[in-house]
Amino acid sequence: MKNYYTYSYNYKRLLDKVLLINNCSEFIFLSESEFEKFKTNPDFCSAENIKKLKEKFFIVDEVNKKYADEIIETKRLTKHSYLTNDALLLMVVPTLNCNCNCIYCQVTSQIGYKESNNLSFNNIVKFCDFVFALPHKDIKIEFQGGEPLLAFDTIQFIVKRINFLNRRKQKTIVYVICSNLMALNEKEVKFIKKYEIQVSTSIDGPQDYHNKNRPSPFYNSSFEVTKTNITLLRNAGIYPSALVTVTNNNIQRMKDIVDTYIKLGFTGLFLRPLNNYGLAYKNVSIKYTNQEFMKNYKETINYIISKNVEGITIKEEYFVILLRKIYSAFNDGFVDMQNPCALGLMCMIVDQHGDVYPCDEARMISEMGDKEWKMGNIQEADCLIQIAKMQKRIHDEGNINEKKNCENCVYKTLCFADPIREWYINKYSHDDYCGIRLEMFDFVFEKILNATAEEQEIFWKWAND
Repeated sequence: MKNYYTYSYNYKRLLDKVLLINNCSEFIFLSESEFEKFKTNPDFCSAENIKKLKEKFFIVDEVNKKYADEIIETKRLTKHSYLTNDALLLMVVPTLNCNCNCIYCQVTSQIGYKESNNLSFNNIVKFCDFVFALPHKDIKIEFQGGEPLLAFDTIQFIVKRINFLNRRKQKTIVYVICSNLMALNEKEVKFIKKYEIQVSTSIDGPQDYHNKNRPSPFYNSSFEVTKTNITLLRNAGIYPSALVTVTNNNIQRMKDIVDTYIKLGFTGLFLRPLNNYGLAYKNVSIKYTNQEFMKNYKETINYIISKNVEGITIKEEYFVILLRKIYSAFNDGFVDMQNPCALGLMCMIVDQHGDVYPCDEARMISEMGDKEWKMGNIQEADCLIQIAKMQKRIHDEGNINEKKNCENCVYKTLCFADPIREWYINKYSHDDYCGIRLEMFDFVFEKILNATAEEQEIFWKWAND
């Protein structure tokens, strides 16, 4: 009988198995009887399970512990590589003006035109300087709104000026426009093509449900205009991504949403639950329970999997992000789900006033009248110092290892802490902090446990795309 060292782990009974996840995010399923043997003495387990337990660093021969410790630390550092990398998602709001009246608008966009809702020329120039004052070498600049296409001249100026300045600075800069596409024209398409700008849009389902969620006072059908301009982009060789905001209007129509995306030629979609800020906070009629969302979400993922088995390529991005967290040895790169919290480190947003926030949710809170999470203003001489202070606060308050309620959760090493959401819940919304996360992880692991060989192949493909 060998002497084994057992590394720390958490566990949970899931369906007819016991799921174990250790500190380097490796997982294994054991039967109840094998789990009892493992707890008593790993040597009592079957030879096959002993092999798996060693491979996944649940146990190690005592003589090999030093080497196993080094490998585990390398795996941990790889998963947390974002803490030392130079990548940043830098969002900017050229205007808060909008041509759509979404019933769930989280940022309280302003219908019509008002000059005071635009990023001023001084702030436009200062934003370009701000990009190069930041230490990050790899920056994705994402234009948000309002509707950023209503301030396309601002987008053009920023892109041209940053590209000019970058001839000397030599950062890696990419651009994204998040838009409803309704104000798009051929001249703008040519600019987007020339500067290789990525495009993201929103489609909330079939025409009737999209129009109900995203009505516009300027167009009879926001769906038709967006659909037409998706084609305009694709004809120019530009392929936008898209996401869905789920409201009480379309929650029962998720399968129809998937079919709509397939018909529109998309190979992926993001089913986003309501973010309880702005109009979504006030508009009670569009809300639903977490249980309602998960019931429909599960049915939709099963539908998506069946479509892939039929040979139709379509995936749901949040499900894929969780698969990457589970399967990949590398950091998944999704800003919102890092531990310690990466908000303000991997992402920031500059609003139409030049105020800097660690994430879009912090900006949303500001638009509701509370500037608790403001990091500074790009016009201020000490802006970078203020940013560093907020980064430290978020890092200190956003570590799941410091959360008592998370201590024994099996998903602790895959999950995250969000101090901004926690603060907002305690002060305003009083939602459940975990929300759908626990059930979402349960669901993904259940799908992995019960997957056929064909489904496992699909999951691996999604996780490694």
